Amino acid sequence: MKSEVLLFNGRKINSTFLNFDILRRGFLYGDGIFETLISSNFKIFRYNEHWERLKKGALISNLEIPDKEEIKKLIEKEIRKLELGKYYIRINLWRKKPEKFNPEKEKKSYYLIIIRKLKPYPERFYKDGIICIISNKVKRNENSVLSKIKSFNYLENIILKIECRENNSDDAIVLNTKKYISCGSVSNIFFVKDDVIYTPSIKSGCLDGITRKVVFEVCKREKIKIKEGSFKLNFLKNCDEIFLTNTLMGIMPVKKIKGYFENKKFYFTKILIKKYKEIFKEETE
Repeated sequence: MKSEVLLFNGRKINSTFLNFDILRRGFLYGDGIFETLISSNFKIFRYNEHWERLKKGALISNLEIPDKEEIKKLIEKEIRKLELGKYYIRINLWRKKPEKFNPEKEKKSYYLIIIRKLKPYPERFYKDGIICIISNKVKRNENSVLSKIKSFNYLENIILKIECRENNSDDAIVLNTKKYISCGSVSNIFFVKDDVIYTPSIKSGCLDGITRKVVFEVCKREKIKIKEGSFKLNFLKNCDEIFLTNTLMGIMPVKKIKGYFENKKFYFTKILIKKYKEIFKEETE
């Protein structure tokens, strides 16, 4: 396939079609939201859950949203034209106008769907685990409405990735304004201690992740205890395992958080990875 497929307002386009007038508010003000999905065997994984989060973001942002089934059919039609495999799908939604900063009552939006071959995380990450740091540059504002949506403004997340590179690490763990653990740079975080799985509550400022929900489903099905709560950094020192989750990575083991945690055994994490893959396969076959 070509590098990527672009679908703008229901129409297949080339990237040169997207001029400044179309992109203006998304580019100048970050006035938009998005969702990242994956597909396999021409089926989109957890489309309904992603759509509900996009819908919630549109409501918060006062944006019109296109028809759910129309978008699904549009995506499925395009991925069926591609070779069999896994694909990255990003649905972007941003306000059309006005040119001035204050949108007033304007709700009309553009949408752009991007489809390209999924580039998986390195296999060694899942085998050996990743190395993380505690970010010193970014704090998650648990009181901000932006913590509940995926907005175009990803500058904090980019700063986190730069901080990781500067510290020879793969990811960064982010605290909220109250110094409780919130999330990874683009992920939810889980801890295992004494056969119980823990994760920061949504009140910590973390995103209500789709893969996070799958972990809860697996734990319920497998009768594994799982608890939400508020956790300070020192909690990490007594953990048996730690892992991160998001749509693109799935479930990712953590082997080290510099200064706080180190582990090379991933007993529960491997169980969850196996069960997650089973669910993914069931829903995309």
